[in-house]
Amino acid sequence: MGEKLTCRRRQGVKNKLRSCDHLVNAAWGLRRIENHCSVPDGEEVVLERGSVRVEVSLRPFGFTIRRAGRRLVRSGGMWAADGTVNDRFIQLTEGVIAREELAPRQLARRALVVHAGRDQLELTLALDEGRVGRLGVLLRGDRRVSLELHVDRDPLRVGVDWDRRADERLVGLGARHGVQFDQSGRDVQLGADRRYTGPDCPPEMLSDGGIPQGDCAPVPWLISSRGYAVWLQSEANGIRFELGGERLSVSTRARAGPLRLDFLTDPTPAALLRAYCRVSGFPGLLAEWGYGFWKGRDIYEHRNDVLDDFTGFRAHGIPLDAIVLDSPWATQYNTWEFNPYQFPDAAGMIRRLREAGVRTVVWVTPWVNVDSRDGQSPPQLESERLFRAPAANYSAGALAGHFVRDGDGEPFVATWWMGEGSPVDFTSPVAEEWWRSQARRVLELGVEGVKVDDGEGYYVPDEVQLADGRKGGSGAWALGGLHRLSLQRALDEVHPGTGVVFCRSGWSGQQACGITWGGDQVSDFWSLRALVVATLSAACSGISNWSHDIGGYLGHRLTERCPPELLVRWLQFGCFTPLMHAHARMAQEPWCYGENVVQLYRAYVVLHEQLVPYVRAAALTAARSGLPVIRPLCLVDPGDPRGWTITDAYGYGPALWVAPVLDDGAREREVWLPRGEWIETWSGSRVRGGAELTIQAPLHRIPVWVRAGSIVVTYPASHVALGLGDVAESGRPLCATLWGEPRLGRTAVRLADGTRIAWRRGHWSVSRERDVQFSEK
Repeated sequence: MGEKLTCRRRQGVKNKLRSCDHLVNAAWGLRRIENHCSVPDGEEVVLERGSVRVEVSLRPFGFTIRRAGRRLVRSGGMWAADGTVNDRFIQLTEGVIAREELAPRQLARRALVVHAGRDQLELTLALDEGRVGRLGVLLRGDRRVSLELHVDRDPLRVGVDWDRRADERLVGLGARHGVQFDQSGRDVQLGADRRYTGPDCPPEMLSDGGIPQGDCAPVPWLISSRGYAVWLQSEANGIRFELGGERLSVSTRARAGPLRLDFLTDPTPAALLRAYCRVSGFPGLLAEWGYGFWKGRDIYEHRNDVLDDFTGFRAHGIPLDAIVLDSPWATQYNTWEFNPYQFPDAAGMIRRLREAGVRTVVWVTPWVNVDSRDGQSPPQLESERLFRAPAANYSAGALAGHFVRDGDGEPFVATWWMGEGSPVDFTSPVAEEWWRSQARRVLELGVEGVKVDDGEGYYVPDEVQLADGRKGGSGAWALGGLHRLSLQRALDEVHPGTGVVFCRSGWSGQQACGITWGGDQVSDFWSLRALVVATLSAACSGISNWSHDIGGYLGHRLTERCPPELLVRWLQFGCFTPLMHAHARMAQEPWCYGENVVQLYRAYVVLHEQLVPYVRAAALTAARSGLPVIRPLCLVDPGDPRGWTITDAYGYGPALWVAPVLDDGAREREVWLPRGEWIETWSGSRVRGGAELTIQAPLHRIPVWVRAGSIVVTYPASHVALGLGDVAESGRPLCATLWGEPRLGRTAVRLADGTRIAWRRGHWSVSRERDVQFSEK
């Protein structure tokens, strides 16, 4: 079906659009055009293209979106509200307490068509109290409806709302750290929606919703079980998804500019995610070591501490692919110059690690400091002297205008968790090149990865000025993504095809560049459970390359290292995460816990390394289709109603179902197994899915199943005993295991390097010359 525009009475009688003699609200500066029209009460305008149909009622105003006749969005409306913002940023925890004083909403009551085209409409809206709005409706292709709303007289907030269905489930919004995967029933302000309510939260704070924490990777994207998704195209603070009432509402603060909201109507959640990635960016396929095992500490006080970690992992036979030099490693925050007192002969250290197959990753934030006395510094007297002075590159950056500017045009100076400084303005091409050129000097020493910390929009006030003409009120969350892109560009210039960025900040489109990690967690089981939920919601938001700090960065009660049982359970979850990463404030090296933990640590890191070809094949699928490596059940079987609420299990690539143990002392757990035939990996027992089962889970075991009839390709354990090293992917030996017999008598897999391995009625085949060991279970 082609595009169609009709204007009709609700009784179904079509009327021709009639010319209108008057101009509509000159305050908007709308030009007079020939197809202005006026429509009697009770009429509606219909846009139709392919299977998508948008019905706009004019008096009273409302809209409905259908796909193939099925009503997806019902009784849509528009609104505005005056008010004031009283958000409070808690610097210590990087959390935001969201608070606004809002007047009653002024609703759009009627509409007038100003312009009508084959696949677009422009209308003026009459809201309560004489307020006027302008609404654009555009069909983009045959499955995407775009709305753009302007409202006059500078309201605080503008929004779109529609009826919520009783059985409607809602997932996404980036990494939602909490106990609820289905976001229906919640009201979420992105960037201000993370609270710790675990066992160590003081009771008086629990009553206020918990301890605010950094909501690091929000995404204004939401998938509905009704068969649609919404994407708010904005990079502003203050975006709200109100999902708790009889009507769903998405809104933004009007100072961010017009509200731009897309409804996507592709038929399945996986197709919706693919459509979203098509316009915002597909996840990248990383170099192999980007899916390996990395180790860091809160601070390596001296070069010798780095070598202690390196030799410790070697001595205990635990694979290692990268060491992350966290804060600080430079002469100041952030000079891009190695501190010679902390890291004498840094180039030699990097070279020694690299010759052993271990990459070096350095940490950075977008801030350049004028004062770091309240930040972290190495213990050497010479280092402390360096940190008392402004960063050596600050004055040059300020003079050239490379920093975000305050309202007077001066460098914006603020306090962050490592002192006081100014953030780089990555909307300026000149500033970006200045920053990238400094990074290149370090990368040329052999550094192959950058850990990009900070960069969230809650550090950017509304009134600051950006070089691209925006203010913080409309571009706060853009800077983190631009920082990612800048450093990935630097890596590509120095290490083409192998450099990896590892980032904390997230937003729409940032899934296309590097890895995102889940921010800082307390070392307790509540935080581990909340992290698993964040992992699932991030996956539903397009984030495929994902990681987290094994054992929790913040420590147990903020003062002790992670308890041993928790470390093991977190380790098991980390094994089945795309990048396995250990990092903490406390001494959480496995040898600190005794031989039993060392053996389990070794076994799970080796298993993770063995799975790299399987994971990269799934990552290639993500890069082509948007379907992430970690797959909540709602993405692969949306018809199973349990899939929209499962918080503690997930698909890992196309063949595995993983159920981490998330309770202290648990030695068994209940698991909902997806429909189909499955084989439990540890015992080899076969079971039919589509039901809940109880599985034994001793401390050394994480429950994992393989879908019957699947080939899982791994590396031999002996090949990755020390890590991935430098062997070319196409030259590595492989193990191909068929788990159960395929229902049709044949199956095949394709690896990221193009190798195809197939099984057909008892016979194996490989598309190219490879060393492959075959087995069947």
